[in-house]
Amino acid sequence: MRERLTRLLDELLVTHAPSAMEQEMDAAVFKHLREIGSPVQQDPHGNISLTIPGRTKRQGHLTTLVTAHKDELGVMVHRIDRDGKMWVEPLGGCRPGKYGEGPFDLVTPNGVIEGVLCMGSMHSSEMSPRIHKVKTQVMNWDVVYLDCKLSAEQLKKRGVTVGERAVIGRRRKQPMYIGKDYVGGYALDDKAAVAVLLLLAAQLKKTPPLYDVCIGITACEEGGVSGGAYMAQHLDPLDFIAVEVAPIAEEYPIAMDKRPVVYFKDAVYHYSPDLCRELIAAGGRVGVECQPSVVRSFGSDASGALKAGLNGRSACLGFPTENTHGFEIGHLGAMEACVRLLARHLVHGPSAPASA
Repeated sequence: MRERLTRLLDELLVTHAPSAMEQEMDAAVFKHLREIGSPVQQDPHGNISLTIPGRTKRQGHLTTLVTAHKDELGVMVHRIDRDGKMWVEPLGGCRPGKYGEGPFDLVTPNGVIEGVLCMGSMHSSEMSPRIHKVKTQVMNWDVVYLDCKLSAEQLKKRGVTVGERAVIGRRRKQPMYIGKDYVGGYALDDKAAVAVLLLLAAQLKKTPPLYDVCIGITACEEGGVSGGAYMAQHLDPLDFIAVEVAPIAEEYPIAMDKRPVVYFKDAVYHYSPDLCRELIAAGGRVGVECQPSVVRSFGSDASGALKAGLNGRSACLGFPTENTHGFEIGHLGAMEACVRLLARHLVHGPSAPASA
């Protein structure tokens, strides 16, 4: 599984997929899901889904929805100066200090334009007030800009307008493997989870689940969790399981190891305790120990949908991750464990004995 996982990460992590401009991820996801053989669909919101029929039909034909989101953090241009400097607003919880100065790509309907996220020259004083704020205060998006070395007129000729999106430059997106168990890169949240679900889908195609399962690769999660809500509203699933990163921080009892994290509550809503415990039990049956956790400043498609009353039960499964919303470091063994745990839960169901 490790080789297939790293191949997927190598492919997915270098794509550009700011919310609602996710075509590069769409192409990769469609390619892999179509190889599995089931019909693949994309809804008007941009979510991609594949339904794997179960061996048993339960009353109401209620489906289990398992998701990972394909969009990544980015920014949106809100002003273009005459000299071509572009001032931006965040799409989701990204901060300029997490990126620093460096390659930053403008993603337009006409293609990608390379640029640089700029802060200014440090050889300056309070007579340069914007740069002085960079030097003396916590940075925000008001004091940094994107520069593609094109004037406003040149940008206009290339079809660039206010409203364009930009993301960390592709030159900085190549994943970095650290030792045998860790991968570093931008947007492991949530492209690494997409890799997990692609592996899971292939496994479920070989060993069908007990009940119908919909693998959902959702759109527009960052900043709004709207993709998962749209899917849940139209699918009406019984269970909704999101796969996500699990933040390492002093306040959380989450260790950076191969044990997946099962969330019991996040900043949006509490998860369904019975479903959370079913996932933990499924892990135990395949030798996967889980880390239960309650987190702040975090939300998922599954908690957003449950709070809105769009499904019956929700859970969120994560892999331990450092530096979330920056150059993230994730545990490869925990990603693999998520695949094994989910496969056990979906193939055998919650009531199967440990020896099954």
